[in-house]
This record gives sequence, structure tokens and C-alpha cells, in this order.
Amino acid sequence: MLEPMKTRFQRACLSSASLLAAAISLPPTVVTAQYSNAPATAESFQPYISNAASSDAAELSSMVNVGAIPTDYVPWWNNALASPMQPASTVTPVDVESLLIRTLEHSSQVKVFSDLPLIRQTAITEACAAFDWSAFMNTRWDDANDPVGNTLTTGGASRYENHQWTGTAGLARRNTLGGRFEVAQDLGHQNTNSTFFQPNNQGTSRIRLSYVQPLARGRGKVYNESLVVLAKIDTSVAKDEFSRQLQSHLLEVTRAYWGLYLERVSLLQKRRLLEMGEEIEVNLKARASVDVVGSQLLRVSAAVAERRSDLVRAEMAVRNAQDRILALVNDPEFALALNLEMIPTHLPTNDPTTLDIGDALSTALQSRPEVSQAIKQISAACIRLGMSRNELMPQFDFIGETYVAGLRGNSDIGGAWSDQFDTGRPSYAVGLQYQMPIHNRAAKARLTRRKLEVRQLQNQFRSTVETLLMETKVAAREVRTSQRDAQAKFASMVASNQRLDSVRQRWTHLPGKNQSVGLYLEDVLRAQAEVTANEYEFAKAQTTYNLSLMNLKRATGTLLQSEEIVEGTACLEGLPTTIVEKDMYRVSALSVQPVFESQPSESISPYQLESSGGMIETGLIE
Repeated sequence: MLEPMKTRFQRACLSSASLLAAAISLPPTVVTAQYSNAPATAESFQPYISNAASSDAAELSSMVNVGAIPTDYVPWWNNALASPMQPASTVTPVDVESLLIRTLEHSSQVKVFSDLPLIRQTAITEACAAFDWSAFMNTRWDDANDPVGNTLTTGGASRYENHQWTGTAGLARRNTLGGRFEVAQDLGHQNTNSTFFQPNNQGTSRIRLSYVQPLARGRGKVYNESLVVLAKIDTSVAKDEFSRQLQSHLLEVTRAYWGLYLERVSLLQKRRLLEMGEEIEVNLKARASVDVVGSQLLRVSAAVAERRSDLVRAEMAVRNAQDRILALVNDPEFALALNLEMIPTHLPTNDPTTLDIGDALSTALQSRPEVSQAIKQISAACIRLGMSRNELMPQFDFIGETYVAGLRGNSDIGGAWSDQFDTGRPSYAVGLQYQMPIHNRAAKARLTRRKLEVRQLQNQFRSTVETLLMETKVAAREVRTSQRDAQAKFASMVASNQRLDSVRQRWTHLPGKNQSVGLYLEDVLRAQAEVTANEYEFAKAQTTYNLSLMNLKRATGTLLQSEEIVEGTACLEGLPTTIVEKDMYRVSALSVQPVFESQPSESISPYQLESSGGMIETGLIE
């Protein structure tokens, strides 16, 4: 029994929330509570799905029966496909499975797609690094010789001479609350010609601790860890984009395979058509001196010449289809093969498929990467909106500092450093700093922009979901339509073959000089062409049906799962690399090494999430 439509839909919504939880390292329960608006927004599409399922049931009941293809039927060209069509060629059997494996291993485009999540992942470490300790050090030497305008400066000398060296080293760190902590050691040496500077040749030392904590703008973990959360969401969006692009690319490889199959079938059919014409031409030439009219022989010769010219285009179409596979797969074995000829071994299936539009739409909402991308994009927009609200507040900081210091003469810097720990008491200072732009127009403009972005993404989400639901309906309907079209084309092909047999028998039994022979000869040639055309249409309907099955998997977002394609990350040549394989055992056997080190984030209370959308690409075989 199929589970209720509403239950499937709610599971799809909760699955999307769980995806977001994994993206920002939050427990799923927190996400479900925080983002309760996401299911509410998606729930608005439930009537659409229910209506689509009801309409589909009505469509099924009104469909006309077009017959069926016998289960034991095998087209004559399937057996001929196994034979090479080019002399001295490097024959390479291919099927959809092997091409997908070769694509995952060698395709340059797949490698381009797979690098995007790894590039985005570096932003997580970069954002976490904002809370790392930083070391600093500086030193300076001053040699001053200035005129004196006051005798109290030097005690009598006309110029003030000052020789001073200072050095500072320390550590500083910004924490997740927004505060900045700094510890530093200052050392110095100074001597002057002033009689008031006692003792001369001073060695100084000071250890100071300082802390600045925002009390308004820039305070709190939520604000300060927002960039980390945004980086994680961006990485997760990139993974969804990789999934979408990979599915589209594998669909194109499948489309190219069936395109090669169809072009080779077309070439075989046109060769057979030529052979049938040549057979008639040979027959007429043998009877030319008995009962054949010259116009009949000329008509057959013209038809044979026309059919021979069609082979030129057909042979070129096979080479073009093969080159398209080479460009998509990028397998060096194919590129280095001399006079390569690919032999399709995966034959189209005629097995009927039962579909439920409601199930397909619910699966698409749960599995399409565009839906996951949309939710994460609106999440990122809401986080930026929360940051803008924080930035509306004034800059209001608490400042605290304390230090201990030591001083000695005779250039005794070491003694001064020792005195700072056991002489005197620590000094300290506390204070507040406030700053607020008049009217605060820049922050208000940013807030308005963020609100508009959230609204835009909400509308984009609705548009995107409607588009992908439409695309899924079209893909499911195409499976059913192409299946019935193949059945109808089969009936048409059988009828045209029967007509050809009838016309051929009548033509062969008439005397050559009968006035009707020319008309029957024309009917034979026309019937042969019709048979070839109907055979091509049937083969095309078969390939369209088989391709539509793969396209439906992509439309529902389950292509990678159904083909058991998995991925892993390994460190190759010092760089992280995504390894995508069709056989899961090969991926699990890889020596996977950690390639990123990011500071673990504490629990973050993100801003409210709604739902957004992304662009969707559609298309099927022509």
C-alpha cells in the first residue's frame, strides 16, 4: 500500500530540514523547531500534488489502447549491431553502464564540477580562523636632537637629545562573543641629556593585559559565528550544485549513447533499403532483353542512387554521435584508439513502466538538489538579515586594561623585567566607548536590502518548486507517452511490412510489359521507403522511451541513488580530491585522509529559516 500523499510530503519537508541541520552542524530537533515556517511554506503545494494525481488518474482512464509489443519480439537490426561497420577498425563494445563508469573516472567536466564543493569548503576554515590566536611583535629606535624652547626640558642645554629603543611582543585573539583579548610584553631603554631624567640609561619593562567587549553592535555568538555558518551553508549549497550538475552530465552521456545507437540503427536500415533497391535493379537488368521497359530500369537506378547518397549522411551521423561520446567521457583509451568504432551492446527495453504522478512529485520535492539549495539559500539570506539588525545598534564597548611595570637604571632591562613581578602593585583602567552615526542611514539601507533579498528568495522558491513540479510531471508523462508511442510505431511498422509484402508479390507476378507494372514498381519502391521510415520511427520511439526513464530519475532527483553513485574525498598530490565512483566498494576502499581542519563550532542559534529556490534546467531527447 502506498503511504498517504500528505505523509510523503511531510517527510520530504523534514528531510530538507535535516539536510540544513547537517549543513550548519545543528541537531535536527533544533532545526525543526527553529525553521517551522519551511514546512508551512512547502505545504502550500500539497493541493497542487493532489490535483495532479487526480488529473493523472482521469488521463489514464481516457487513454486509447494502442496495442502492445510482443515480449519475444527482437528487431532484426539488434543482431546486426554487433557486426563492425568499418573495415580495419578498433572495435570497442560500450553500454550505458560502462560509459557512466568511464565518465565518472575520466570526464574533465565532472572534475570541474567536483572541485566546487572543495573550493567552497576552504571558506569554512577561513571563517573559523578569525578566532585563532595571532602573534605580533614590533620594535623601534628613536634618536632625537631637537632645539629647546624651555629650560625645564633639559635643565640648561640648548638642544634636547633623546636615545630611546622600544620593543613589544604578544598574543591577541578575538572570541566568539565578539571580544578581543590581548597580552603583551613591552621592553625599553632610554637615555637623554636632560638633568631631570633620573636615573639615566633607564631600562623599562611592562606586561599588560587588555580586553575590549562589544555591548551592542557586534556582540554575541550568533553574530560573530554567522560567517562560519554562512560558509557551511555555502559549502552545502555547492554540494547540491555538484549533484545537480553531475546528474545532468550523466543524463547527457546517456542521451549520447542512445543517440549513437539510433544513428547506427539508421545506417543499418538505410543500407538494407539500398540492398533492396539494388536487388530490384539487378533483377530488372537481367530481364532487360525480355520484358523490362527502359523507364522502369531508369526509375530503379534513380532510386538506388538516391538511397546510396543517403548513406553518406548516415555514416557521418554515426561518426558525429561517437565523437559526442568522446567529448563527454574524455576517456584516454578512446582518444588513443586508431579508427575507433563503438558497438552499442545495451539494447533498448520495451518493458512497460507503471507510474504514479503523485509519488513522482513527492519524490522530487524530497530529492531534488534544487529544493535543498533553495532552503539553504533562504537560510543564508535570513542570517545576513539578522546580522544587519545587529548592525543597527550603536558601537558601545567595554574596555578594560591592567599592567605591571618595572624600571631600573644603568641599562638594566633584565632587572626591570624582574621588578614588574615583585615591586609595587598592578595598575588598571576601565572605561566605555560609544559611537553612533547620526541617522544611521547606511545600516538602515543594509537592513532594507536584506529584507528585500529574503522576500525575493521566498518568491524565487515558489517559482522554482512550481517549475520543478512541472518538469517532473512532463518527465513522467514523457515516459508514459513514449511507451505508448513505441507501441503505436510498432503497429505501424508491422502494417507497412505487410503492405510491402503484398505489393511486392503483385509486382513479381505481373508480366514486365503490362501497363500496370510501372505503377506497381513505384508502389514497391515507395513501400520499401515507408518500411524503412517506420522502422526508424520505431527505433527512435524505443530510444526515447529508454532515455525518458533516465530523465525521470534526474527529474525526481534520484539518478545518483538509483545508479548507486557515491563519492569520497581523498588527498592526492597534496590537494583534496573528490572521488566519484559507481561501485560503492571501490570508494570505501580508498585511503581517505582529512584534508581540512576547521575549528569545531559550538551550538549556534541561527536566524529563522524560510524557503527559497534556484534555477532548473529541463530537456529531453529530440
